[in-house]
Amino acid sequence: MQKKRDHNNTSSTSTTGDKEMAGETLLKPVLQKPPGYRELHSQPQTPLGSSSSTTSSTALRRRPKHTIPASFYPTKKKQWSRCRVFCCCVCITVAIVILLLTLAVSVFFLWYSPRLPVVRLASFRVSTFNFAGGKSGDGLSQLTAEATARLDFRNPNGKLWYHYGDSDVEVSVGDGDFETSLGSTRVNGFVEKPRNRTVVNVPIKVKKQQVDDPTVKRLKAEMKSKKLVVRVTAKTKLGLAVGRRKIVTVGVSISCGDVRLRELDSKMSKCTIKMLKWIKLHS
Repeated sequence: MQKKRDHNNTSSTSTTGDKEMAGETLLKPVLQKPPGYRELHSQPQTPLGSSSSTTSSTALRRRPKHTIPASFYPTKKKQWSRCRVFCCCVCITVAIVILLLTLAVSVFFLWYSPRLPVVRLASFRVSTFNFAGGKSGDGLSQLTAEATARLDFRNPNGKLWYHYGDSDVEVSVGDGDFETSLGSTRVNGFVEKPRNRTVVNVPIKVKKQQVDDPTVKRLKAEMKSKKLVVRVTAKTKLGLAVGRRKIVTVGVSISCGDVRLRELDSKMSKCTIKMLKWIKLHS
């Protein structure tokens, strides 16, 4: 009887202990394992019937990779090549030079207001114009002529000077197929001050120049009626200067004429200035 009582007491005590432990278990919250958590010493579960090698390879493939954020990787500095740096420097230098030149030209035009020189063919005087017969039957005659062309130069600028170099002047008469050269001469250069006017006389002389008979007949008739067309061309160098200091010098060609003698008795003929062989400036 005593043993049964002890057994009953023990069982009742254990039952009471179990109830207390169950109560404590209910009171303590159960901690949930985070997603992807795995114990260090636990082995991955393998399906039945798979080999150990397959299990190990699968475990290696499925082993989570510890990725590092991109911000933790050291950034590589971009290295520019020498050619690229040189090209950038050249482009920047050219841009700065162009900008400075543009500003300088703008200031120059605003301050000085440069204007083209005015050139006119003022007159053309013929002192001698004779034809001598050549050999009989050859259809040619010899022309002997003396003339003076007068060119009028004016500088309309108030602050700028013009420097004219030595000029090669050529004179011709007649038009079309009957145009005949009266020769060429060289005229000394000169300096023209602001608001100044300069008259240049160009003497022309030709002696025993052969001319065919149809041209002789046409030139004689036009000379008598003063319908003879005159053309004067001068090649020189024109320099623009502030005071006595030259800024720029360019080669120019001055073309005057295509005008008849009787028209020159009443008014001067305009001239055209050609620069760089293709830029025409009407003065």
